[in-house]
Amino acid sequence: MLNDEDLERYARQAIMPAIGEEGQEKLLAARVLVVGAGGLGAPVIMYLAAAGIGNITIIDHDDVSRTDLNRQVIYNDSDVGSSKSRRAAEAASAINPAIHVSQLNLRLSSGNATQLIRANDVIIDCTDNANTRYLLGDTAHACGRPLVFGGAVRMEGQVSVFQSSVKGHAGSPCYRCVFPAMPDAKQAPGCSEAGILGAVAGLVGTLQALETIKIILGKPRTLTGRLLLIEAAGSDFMEIQTTARDDCSCCGVASSASLTDSFADN
Repeated sequence: MLNDEDLERYARQAIMPAIGEEGQEKLLAARVLVVGAGGLGAPVIMYLAAAGIGNITIIDHDDVSRTDLNRQVIYNDSDVGSSKSRRAAEAASAINPAIHVSQLNLRLSSGNATQLIRANDVIIDCTDNANTRYLLGDTAHACGRPLVFGGAVRMEGQVSVFQSSVKGHAGSPCYRCVFPAMPDAKQAPGCSEAGILGAVAGLVGTLQALETIKIILGKPRTLTGRLLLIEAAGSDFMEIQTTARDDCSCCGVASSASLTDSFADN
């Protein structure tokens, strides 16, 4: 049951027929893991906290640098040198002190991924590291958890949802179905090499937060089986239908039960 403070705080969204009090209770009961508190994680964390996601866990091993501030809007100049996960958790709690926010100042690895992912209802990939992305994709599939993927560089972005082993989504693709080969640095340069416009990261992160909320509410149409491509220079959005692959090393018919041990600690 929502209390009087909840009804006031969430009034503008609980009044929507698509959410209502029942939907708000689902949001408050949800457990979400945000992997990465950078350009994508910052808007994700802010909007999930404001929406009343009841339990948010943030994992990031980096400290805030001044070069982060053009896009990682959860931080201030005075935060430079501080732990991202700690400062992000404090900022989320300041937005909404009624929710529970925990933080882990460490790297996601093959040694901790399964435990962290199983403890949460939805996993959000806000990383910029290929090894971590594949580890998340494989482990989310093995654990039966939805994975909300986002990526951004320069003025381009991508968003999708992977629910290949989630009840009701059998036959939908996993992360490796869509991205079967790990890219090299030339194919997928990072923000430090290629650059990034903050508003583009904000757009992608906001869409990730939206998809997460829709999953928790049980909305039937998410970006599962679809890859949304954003070309911000021309304000162009293109959608690609994605499908599962029988030869996928993660979810295909010949795949092993788990691939997480194939990754070194990240």
